[in-house]
Amino acid sequence: MKHRLNLFFVISFLLPYSIWAQVLTPGTNSTFPGTQNPNDRNGFPNPATQTNQGKSKGPQKSGRAALDDSTKQVYGPNTIYFVHESDVVNSREIKRRIDTTLTLFQRYLFQEKSGFLTANLGNDGTAARQVFFQSPGTLGTQLGYSVYSPYAFQSDQVRYFNSKSPYSEVEYNLGGGGQTRLNFNFARNVDSLWNIGIALQRMVADKVLTDAAFKSGEQSLLGQWGLLLHTNYQSKNKKYRLLGHINYFDQGTNDQGGVKLSKVLTADEALKYIDNTAILSNSLSQSNDKFIKFHVYHEYVGWKGLQLFQAVDVENRTVKFRDKAFQQSLVDGFYPRTYIQYIQAPAEDSLYNENQWSSYSHQTGLKGIYKQFVYRTYLKQRFWSVYNPLNESKLDRFENYVGLWINQSFNQNIDFTAEGEYLLGSDYRIKASFQSPFFQVTAQRISYSPSVAQNWVYNTSYRWKNDFANISMDEISGALHLKSKYVYFKPGLTIQRISDWVYFDSLATPTQTKSDIGVFRTTVDLGGQWRKFSWFTKLYANTQTGPNLIRMPNLLIDANLALDVQYKKLLYVQFGIDIHHQSAYFADAYQPALQQYHLQNNYQVPAFVQLDPYVSLRINRVRLFFKMSHANYGLLNNNYYTAYLHPAMSRVFGYGVKWLLFD
Repeated sequence: MKHRLNLFFVISFLLPYSIWAQVLTPGTNSTFPGTQNPNDRNGFPNPATQTNQGKSKGPQKSGRAALDDSTKQVYGPNTIYFVHESDVVNSREIKRRIDTTLTLFQRYLFQEKSGFLTANLGNDGTAARQVFFQSPGTLGTQLGYSVYSPYAFQSDQVRYFNSKSPYSEVEYNLGGGGQTRLNFNFARNVDSLWNIGIALQRMVADKVLTDAAFKSGEQSLLGQWGLLLHTNYQSKNKKYRLLGHINYFDQGTNDQGGVKLSKVLTADEALKYIDNTAILSNSLSQSNDKFIKFHVYHEYVGWKGLQLFQAVDVENRTVKFRDKAFQQSLVDGFYPRTYIQYIQAPAEDSLYNENQWSSYSHQTGLKGIYKQFVYRTYLKQRFWSVYNPLNESKLDRFENYVGLWINQSFNQNIDFTAEGEYLLGSDYRIKASFQSPFFQVTAQRISYSPSVAQNWVYNTSYRWKNDFANISMDEISGALHLKSKYVYFKPGLTIQRISDWVYFDSLATPTQTKSDIGVFRTTVDLGGQWRKFSWFTKLYANTQTGPNLIRMPNLLIDANLALDVQYKKLLYVQFGIDIHHQSAYFADAYQPALQQYHLQNNYQVPAFVQLDPYVSLRINRVRLFFKMSHANYGLLNNNYYTAYLHPAMSRVFGYGVKWLLFD
């Protein structure tokens, strides 16, 4: 109840602020045109209906064109655009528009947004993992405590706006189990060349298992804050450009460990109940992941074929875990051992794990464009260090990288891209891809360093200092693109060979295998639209060879069926149902002391089907949805586990609203 009151306070603060920001812009018109065309972005203003767009009026500001804020300007989704940093880095002029459609708007949970290709511990905001193996996005040593990182703002997804008018987004979602999310975004142009903005997110969730705190009325499972400050600037002559942001994230979780079993209550029997007891029933286990990142990218265009660029990154992060009932959890078998030798347990009973991480890097290089050929080459230097206060020890390393990226466009729809990056004396990545309207193919080879968590841990129950060899992977993937007027069909295939894989065994201890692991995954993306009906089905069929050390389901299906209805050009309604299926497999267990998923051989998580009917609505600039998640709970099956002994949410009702303000 406390966190819901906090959210109510935040919403009460942000909504008037957003409206106040619009009021302070003199002479703007916040209404939509009286008559809307169904082809103009689902009822949003069409650029053809806007007048005096892009004209300056009045005196100039610091030599820059002032914005036209006259009443003739009609602001909307077609007067605002944003870019990602990758667009600028790769010299691509892409003006991305705000999404105003109802397509999959009802998918508000993180695993739903990923197409169910991620899994958690049954509640939004809990430790996340990929369902299928994916290669890492970056080279070099990483900290390895990353189960909460997907919920933070991602640097490659930061939106750098050119908003002309003040722009605001307010989104609020509430689901069963206290799954509550608030997102607020605000951006505005200081002038025609400079934009600043802020993004705020708050997520909370309640416990689904019973423990001591739950019995006393404290239901909070987790609380999360995210704050993003961003800015972008381009000089009047377009020779210089700057993108930058500050990213803050703070996640706190009261870990429960999963369902507590007994001789009477088996894993299958536990799925029949919603009031199960937690393994860590004393409510004395807590995790925290907090970081702040600073990033800036800037470039200078001397000539089109010769440009200078640089990216600078600074990160400070602290990851903690404490279990003040360590001895009891040790007796219950949740932890494998203790390294403390004593006759009687001390009064201050605790398992404590902490890592303080710092990273500094810069990437400096040249890039350019010649006709339809684009290149980028660079030198990158990175220094990282990690400190463990428990034994007052420290690891650090200085890394040097070189890289090359090239792209050749043959026409608007056909291009070839190749890239390579090398960490001197260690990691490397070589990748090439070809894309056309009818097919695409990608091949890559990568060798990357094990993480700090895999090589070095020191606490009461887990201790190791390893020197694992690099993990390497070969991957080739391809897909065909076939479509007719009403149907599209995209079959695909991914083949991966993984060598020297480092995994956490059934005792959550890291081990490296010398045997190769082969992954063969067939995908089918099938969908279409007919009259007012639209639908899609994505199927993943996965098989493996070699040791069974990367546990993945053999079959995963994600589907949607929707019916769109329009009422008097004012109300847009979509009725639909989401369908998700996953086959049985030995899903990983989770150890919160290490923030690591690890193997378990005790229980095969059963197959399941989940049905989520919903209705979404849009009235002018406001979109809403109402959804019944897991509506088939207790009908086709009982519940299911998202991870070993972590049950999914039972049948729950959720709703959400998103409001866009353009002036």
